[in-house]
Amino acid sequence: MDESANPISVTMSFNTGSQSVTQWIAERTGRIFGFRITPTTPEDLVDATVLSISKDEPLIIAGQNMHGLYVSMTDDAFQALHELPQSLIHVDGFPIIYIAWLHGLRKTRMAHRTGVHDWLPNYVREASNKQWRVFCLGSNAEVNARAVNKLSAIGPNAVIAGRDGYFDALNDSVENQKVIDEIVEFNADILLVGMGMGRQEQWILNNKDKLNCPCIIVVGACLEYMAGEMKMSPRWFGPFGLEAAWRLVTHPKRYAHRYLVEPWLLLGLLIKSGRLFGQKR
Repeated sequence: MDESANPISVTMSFNTGSQSVTQWIAERTGRIFGFRITPTTPEDLVDATVLSISKDEPLIIAGQNMHGLYVSMTDDAFQALHELPQSLIHVDGFPIIYIAWLHGLRKTRMAHRTGVHDWLPNYVREASNKQWRVFCLGSNAEVNARAVNKLSAIGPNAVIAGRDGYFDALNDSVENQKVIDEIVEFNADILLVGMGMGRQEQWILNNKDKLNCPCIIVVGACLEYMAGEMKMSPRWFGPFGLEAAWRLVTHPKRYAHRYLVEPWLLLGLLIKSGRLFGQKR
Protein backbone atom coordinates (compact mmCIF):
# COMPACT_ATOMS: atom_id res chain seq x y z
CA MET A 1 0.00 0.00 0.00
CA ASP A 2 1.40 3.38 -1.03
CA GLU A 3 0.65 5.75 1.83
CA SER A 4 2.71 8.50 0.27
CA ALA A 5 -0.11 9.03 -2.19
CA ASN A 6 -2.38 10.04 0.70
CA PRO A 7 -0.25 12.00 3.15
CA ILE A 8 -1.81 13.18 6.38
CA SER A 9 -1.18 16.79 7.24
CA VAL A 10 -1.48 17.84 10.86
CA THR A 11 -0.88 21.50 10.20
CA MET A 12 -4.19 22.69 11.51
CA SER A 13 -4.15 26.41 10.72
CA PHE A 14 -7.37 27.43 8.99
CA ASN A 15 -7.13 29.52 5.87
CA THR A 16 -9.80 29.05 3.25
CA GLY A 17 -8.20 31.02 0.42
CA SER A 18 -9.07 29.27 -2.82
CA GLN A 19 -8.99 25.82 -1.21
CA SER A 20 -12.06 23.66 -1.73
CA VAL A 21 -13.62 21.33 0.81
CA THR A 22 -12.40 18.27 -1.08
CA GLN A 23 -8.85 19.64 -1.18
CA TRP A 24 -8.97 20.36 2.55
CA ILE A 25 -10.05 16.77 3.21
CA ALA A 26 -7.58 15.21 0.77
CA GLU A 27 -4.62 16.92 2.47
CA ARG A 28 -5.49 15.23 5.76
CA THR A 29 -6.65 11.82 4.54
CA GLY A 30 -4.79 8.50 4.61
CA ARG A 31 -5.80 4.84 4.50
CA ILE A 32 -5.84 1.88 6.86
CA PHE A 33 -6.51 -1.56 5.37
CA GLY A 34 -7.38 0.39 2.22
CA PHE A 35 -10.14 2.41 3.97
CA ARG A 36 -10.06 6.19 4.24
CA ILE A 37 -9.55 8.03 7.53
CA THR A 38 -9.15 11.76 8.07
CA PRO A 39 -7.51 12.33 11.48
CA THR A 40 -8.91 15.62 12.73
CA THR A 41 -9.33 17.40 16.04
CA PRO A 42 -12.67 18.85 17.18
CA GLU A 43 -11.38 22.27 16.12
CA ASP A 44 -10.63 20.92 12.65
CA LEU A 45 -14.20 19.69 12.31
CA VAL A 46 -15.45 23.21 12.97
CA ASP A 47 -12.94 24.58 10.44
CA ALA A 48 -14.15 22.13 7.80
CA THR A 49 -17.75 23.12 8.50
CA VAL A 50 -16.94 26.83 8.21
CA LEU A 51 -15.30 26.13 4.87
CA SER A 52 -18.29 24.10 3.68
CA ILE A 53 -20.91 26.67 4.68
CA SER A 54 -18.93 29.72 3.57
CA LYS A 55 -18.28 28.23 0.13
CA ASP A 56 -21.61 26.36 -0.05
CA GLU A 57 -19.72 23.16 -0.87
CA PRO A 58 -20.88 19.74 0.32
CA LEU A 59 -19.24 18.18 3.36
CA ILE A 60 -20.12 14.84 4.95
CA ILE A 61 -18.62 14.12 8.36
CA ALA A 62 -18.62 10.42 9.19
CA GLY A 63 -16.61 8.34 11.64
CA GLN A 64 -14.54 5.18 11.52
CA ASN A 65 -14.09 2.71 14.36
CA MET A 66 -13.62 -1.05 14.65
CA HIS A 67 -17.32 -1.71 14.10
CA GLY A 68 -17.16 0.61 11.11
CA LEU A 69 -14.28 -1.39 9.63
CA TYR A 70 -16.43 -4.51 9.83
CA VAL A 71 -19.38 -2.71 8.23
CA SER A 72 -17.01 -1.36 5.55
CA MET A 73 -16.26 -4.96 4.60
CA THR A 74 -19.89 -6.02 4.48
CA ASP A 75 -21.98 -3.00 3.41
CA ASP A 76 -21.40 -1.48 -0.03
CA ALA A 77 -23.40 1.69 0.70
CA PHE A 78 -21.44 2.37 3.88
CA GLN A 79 -18.16 2.06 2.00
CA ALA A 80 -19.44 4.09 -0.95
CA LEU A 81 -20.33 7.00 1.33
CA HIS A 82 -16.88 6.88 2.95
CA GLU A 83 -15.20 6.99 -0.45
CA LEU A 84 -16.89 10.21 -1.59
CA PRO A 85 -14.31 13.01 -1.93
CA GLN A 86 -16.46 15.30 0.24
CA SER A 87 -16.52 12.74 3.09
CA LEU A 88 -14.35 13.53 6.09
CA ILE A 89 -13.87 10.27 8.03
CA HIS A 90 -12.87 11.24 11.56
CA VAL A 91 -11.36 8.70 13.97
CA ASP A 92 -14.08 7.43 16.30
CA GLY A 93 -12.17 5.01 18.52
CA PHE A 94 -8.69 4.66 19.98
CA PRO A 95 -7.83 1.33 18.22
CA ILE A 96 -7.92 3.20 14.90
CA ILE A 97 -5.12 5.46 16.19
CA TYR A 98 -2.86 2.46 16.77
CA ILE A 99 -3.82 0.91 13.44
CA ALA A 100 -2.97 4.22 11.73
CA TRP A 101 0.48 4.13 13.35
CA LEU A 102 0.99 0.58 12.08
CA HIS A 103 0.13 1.85 8.59
CA GLY A 104 2.85 4.48 8.81
CA LEU A 105 0.55 7.41 9.58
CA ARG A 106 2.88 8.55 12.35
CA LYS A 107 1.46 12.05 12.70
CA THR A 108 -1.86 10.67 13.90
CA ARG A 109 -2.25 11.48 17.59
CA MET A 110 -4.64 10.69 20.44
CA ALA A 111 -5.98 14.23 19.94
CA HIS A 112 -7.43 12.88 16.70
CA ARG A 113 -9.69 10.44 18.55
CA THR A 114 -12.98 12.27 18.11
CA GLY A 115 -16.03 10.34 19.28
CA VAL A 116 -19.14 12.27 18.24
CA HIS A 117 -20.59 12.58 21.74
CA ASP A 118 -17.27 14.06 22.92
CA TRP A 119 -17.05 16.86 20.34
CA LEU A 120 -20.71 17.55 19.49
CA PRO A 121 -21.45 19.83 22.50
CA ASN A 122 -18.55 22.18 21.69
CA TYR A 123 -19.45 21.95 18.01
CA VAL A 124 -22.98 23.13 18.84
CA ARG A 125 -21.54 26.00 20.88
CA GLU A 126 -19.65 27.07 17.77
CA ALA A 127 -22.87 26.69 15.78
CA SER A 128 -24.48 29.02 18.30
CA ASN A 129 -21.70 31.59 17.90
CA LYS A 130 -22.18 31.51 14.14
CA GLN A 131 -26.01 31.24 14.34
CA TRP A 132 -26.07 28.15 12.16
CA ARG A 133 -29.27 26.21 11.57
CA VAL A 134 -29.08 22.58 12.72
CA PHE A 135 -31.59 19.81 11.95
CA CYS A 136 -31.49 16.53 13.91
CA LEU A 137 -32.87 13.45 12.14
CA GLY A 138 -33.08 10.21 14.07
CA SER A 139 -34.24 8.20 17.11
CA ASN A 140 -37.90 8.17 18.10
CA ALA A 141 -39.91 11.37 18.47
CA GLU A 142 -39.54 11.61 22.26
CA VAL A 143 -35.78 11.02 22.26
CA ASN A 144 -35.31 13.37 19.33
CA ALA A 145 -37.21 16.15 21.11
CA ARG A 146 -35.14 15.73 24.27
CA ALA A 147 -31.93 15.77 22.25
CA VAL A 148 -33.01 18.94 20.43
CA ASN A 149 -33.82 20.60 23.76
CA LYS A 150 -30.44 19.60 25.19
CA LEU A 151 -28.53 20.86 22.17
CA SER A 152 -30.59 24.07 22.13
CA ALA A 153 -29.62 24.69 25.76
CA ILE A 154 -25.94 24.20 24.85
CA GLY A 155 -26.17 26.47 21.79
CA PRO A 156 -29.00 28.95 22.41
CA ASN A 157 -28.20 31.12 19.38
CA ALA A 158 -28.22 28.20 16.98
CA VAL A 159 -31.59 27.40 15.42
CA ILE A 160 -32.13 23.70 16.14
CA ALA A 161 -35.04 21.49 15.14
CA GLY A 162 -35.56 17.82 14.43
CA ARG A 163 -37.78 14.86 13.76
CA ASP A 164 -37.70 11.12 14.36
CA GLY A 165 -35.94 8.66 12.07
CA TYR A 166 -38.79 6.17 11.90
CA PHE A 167 -40.13 6.56 8.38
CA ASP A 168 -40.14 4.68 5.10
CA ALA A 169 -36.69 5.62 3.80
CA LEU A 170 -37.14 4.16 0.30
CA ASN A 171 -36.34 6.71 -2.39
CA ASP A 172 -39.79 6.76 -3.94
CA SER A 173 -41.81 6.70 -0.72
CA VAL A 174 -44.14 9.54 0.21
CA GLU A 175 -42.74 9.61 3.76
CA ASN A 176 -39.17 9.96 2.53
CA GLN A 177 -40.11 12.91 0.34
CA LYS A 178 -41.89 14.58 3.27
CA VAL A 179 -38.73 14.28 5.36
CA ILE A 180 -36.62 15.78 2.57
CA ASP A 181 -39.14 18.62 2.14
CA GLU A 182 -39.08 19.33 5.88
CA ILE A 183 -35.28 19.59 5.92
CA VAL A 184 -35.20 21.77 2.80
CA GLU A 185 -37.91 24.06 4.19
CA PHE A 186 -35.95 24.40 7.45
CA ASN A 187 -32.96 25.59 5.36
CA ALA A 188 -30.43 23.67 7.44
CA ASP A 189 -26.75 24.54 7.43
CA ILE A 190 -26.00 21.28 9.25
CA LEU A 191 -27.94 18.02 9.26
CA LEU A 192 -27.28 15.45 11.99
CA VAL A 193 -28.35 11.96 10.92
CA GLY A 194 -28.61 9.21 13.53
CA MET A 195 -30.63 6.32 12.11
CA GLY A 196 -28.38 3.34 12.84
CA MET A 197 -25.17 2.32 11.11
CA GLY A 198 -25.86 1.14 7.59
CA ARG A 199 -29.35 2.64 7.25
CA GLN A 200 -28.15 6.20 7.89
CA GLU A 201 -25.32 5.89 5.36
CA GLN A 202 -27.64 4.47 2.71
CA TRP A 203 -30.13 7.27 3.30
CA ILE A 204 -27.48 9.98 3.04
CA LEU A 205 -26.05 8.40 -0.09
CA ASN A 206 -29.49 8.31 -1.70
CA ASN A 207 -30.63 11.80 -0.69
CA LYS A 208 -27.58 14.04 -0.19
CA ASP A 209 -28.14 15.93 -3.44
CA LYS A 210 -31.78 16.72 -2.61
CA LEU A 211 -31.30 18.23 0.85
CA ASN A 212 -29.85 21.66 -0.01
CA CYS A 213 -27.69 21.36 3.12
CA PRO A 214 -23.93 22.04 2.99
CA CYS A 215 -22.87 19.87 5.93
CA ILE A 216 -24.24 16.43 6.81
CA ILE A 217 -22.94 14.67 9.94
CA VAL A 218 -23.39 10.98 10.68
CA VAL A 219 -24.02 10.73 14.44
CA GLY A 220 -25.20 7.16 15.07
CA ALA A 221 -26.60 6.82 18.58
CA CYS A 222 -25.37 10.25 19.68
CA LEU A 223 -28.87 11.71 19.86
CA GLU A 224 -29.74 9.01 22.41
CA TYR A 225 -26.74 10.03 24.50
CA MET A 226 -27.63 13.72 24.23
CA ALA A 227 -31.19 12.93 25.32
CA GLY A 228 -30.00 10.89 28.31
CA GLU A 229 -31.62 7.76 26.89
CA MET A 230 -28.26 6.01 27.11
CA LYS A 231 -25.79 6.82 29.86
CA MET A 232 -22.33 7.78 28.69
CA SER A 233 -19.26 6.29 30.30
CA PRO A 234 -16.97 8.58 32.30
CA ARG A 235 -15.21 10.58 29.61
CA TRP A 236 -11.73 9.54 30.78
CA PHE A 237 -12.60 5.94 29.85
CA GLY A 238 -12.21 6.67 26.13
CA PRO A 239 -8.44 7.30 25.85
CA PHE A 240 -7.78 4.13 27.87
CA GLY A 241 -9.95 1.93 25.68
CA LEU A 242 -12.48 1.28 28.45
CA GLU A 243 -15.54 2.74 26.75
CA ALA A 244 -16.25 -0.52 24.93
CA ALA A 245 -16.16 -2.37 28.25
CA TRP A 246 -18.60 0.16 29.73
CA ARG A 247 -21.04 -0.33 26.87
CA LEU A 248 -20.70 -4.09 27.06
CA VAL A 249 -21.48 -4.12 30.78
CA THR A 250 -24.32 -1.58 30.66
CA HIS A 251 -25.96 -2.81 27.42
CA PRO A 252 -24.79 -6.40 26.90
CA LYS A 253 -27.53 -7.42 24.45
CA ARG A 254 -26.86 -4.42 22.23
CA TYR A 255 -23.07 -4.65 22.20
CA ALA A 256 -22.04 -8.27 22.88
CA HIS A 257 -21.85 -9.25 19.22
CA ARG A 258 -20.10 -6.00 18.26
CA TYR A 259 -17.30 -6.28 20.80
CA LEU A 260 -16.95 -10.04 21.34
CA VAL A 261 -17.69 -11.53 17.92
CA GLU A 262 -17.15 -8.88 15.24
CA PRO A 263 -13.38 -8.42 15.82
CA TRP A 264 -12.81 -12.06 14.90
CA LEU A 265 -15.11 -11.81 11.89
CA LEU A 266 -13.29 -8.65 10.82
CA LEU A 267 -9.92 -10.39 11.12
CA GLY A 268 -11.14 -13.20 8.88
CA LEU A 269 -12.51 -10.78 6.30
CA LEU A 270 -9.28 -8.77 6.25
CA ILE A 271 -7.22 -11.93 5.73
CA LYS A 272 -9.58 -13.28 3.05
CA SER A 273 -9.61 -9.99 1.14
CA GLY A 274 -5.87 -9.47 1.36
CA ARG A 275 -6.33 -6.15 3.12
CA LEU A 276 -4.61 -7.27 6.32
CA PHE A 277 -1.25 -7.34 4.59
CA GLY A 278 -1.89 -4.45 2.23
CA GLN A 279 -2.76 -6.54 -0.83
CA LYS A 280 -6.34 -5.50 -1.47
CA ARG A 281 -8.35 -7.80 -3.73
